[in-house]
Amino acid sequence: MVSIIGMVRYSVAASFAFPDRPDVKHKVFEDPYFSERLSMFKGITLKSFAGQTCKDFVLLVYHSAAMPEDKKAIFAELEREYPFMKNIFIDGAKLILPEEFQRQRIMTFRIDNDDAMPADFVGKLKDIVDSNNPLYDDVAFSIPKMRKLAHIGEDEFQTNDSLFISNSMGLAYFSTEGKNVMDCGNHRLVPYHYRMMCIDGMGGLQIINGTNVANNFRKPHYKQTEPSYYTKDQMCELLKSEGYPELDIQDIPILPEPC
Repeated sequence: MVSIIGMVRYSVAASFAFPDRPDVKHKVFEDPYFSERLSMFKGITLKSFAGQTCKDFVLLVYHSAAMPEDKKAIFAELEREYPFMKNIFIDGAKLILPEEFQRQRIMTFRIDNDDAMPADFVGKLKDIVDSNNPLYDDVAFSIPKMRKLAHIGEDEFQTNDSLFISNSMGLAYFSTEGKNVMDCGNHRLVPYHYRMMCIDGMGGLQIINGTNVANNFRKPHYKQTEPSYYTKDQMCELLKSEGYPELDIQDIPILPEPC
């Protein structure tokens, strides 16, 4: 059985997303949203996990059971291409671990379907699990240092560094009671309700692409640097120096005016 379980909310409604817009859940299967989001998932998220140095993990990708069959076929093919990926189709919005992955002592993490983690991320969580240190029992883990990235021109990218103690990218929870990280609720509130430890090093790469519910460059609760601007090659070199696997950043939709 794998040591680390990742959870991706792909086409499942988030509880905070557009509560007065019941039509939104249908539009996630329509273009251009569907094609653009799929391109980022393949070129950013899946590539970052295909490049993990530790392979002892599974990435559960949750979808609405209402997804059209032709779209389901696309994800079935991705599951064949990436052995660490497993599709889960559900009704409603609650993310529950399939029975085959349920156990009392369990390390789970969350990641959005357009974000990435450095190549050593899973290995860091595996070290925590393998330590058998009771200090880590029923503790949430965060890597506060993160990078934001937007594609703002044909060969121009905007980026900055941020510190956010409870960002959602790679937020993990090591439970002795069979809970998963999604049971912890809103990631911003996790430090108020659970013991939390911060992990050193570079954390998630958050893609700002215009279809995010809440993400942008203006976040008053982040400690962040001023934006910098790079060509594609320069941006790839920077990401490589920070430990990210090779990513297809050109597949990020162009956002002329990052917010």
